[in-house]
Amino acid sequence: MLTLVNILILFFLLLICYQIFLAYFNNNFLEGLTTQDTKGNTEYKPYDTNNPDKVYALAQQNAGNIIALNKEVQDMSSNIVNLQSQVNGIVQAQQQYAQQVTPSSPPQISGAVQTDSSTSTATTTSS
Repeated sequence: MLTLVNILILFFLLLICYQIFLAYFNNNFLEGLTTQDTKGNTEYKPYDTNNPDKVYALAQQNAGNIIALNKEVQDMSSNIVNLQSQVNGIVQAQQQYAQQVTPSSPPQISGAVQTDSSTSTATTTSS
């Protein structure tokens, strides 16, 4: 009979094996700013600084890398704008819920009397 501990050990071993499987057989992630696009539209390319004769080529490559980095920043900024609108919606929903939960008038408490100094005191009754 399997106990809870044995089931948990088996579960975590399966998770570890699954992660190892993904690490070896799932190679469709992008490293850095490289793309799988064969056209080479926006691809970050490493610099060859060992050859001083390619100054103009390095300048062109630098311009291309700036364009690639700018595109990545623009993609992130649109995500940030979307996230900010979602946060604003959550804050507005919380404010509406707080207004629904709080009563518009103070609650009526039985057994309390109003005095001249606007303080409430409890009255006691004896049987």
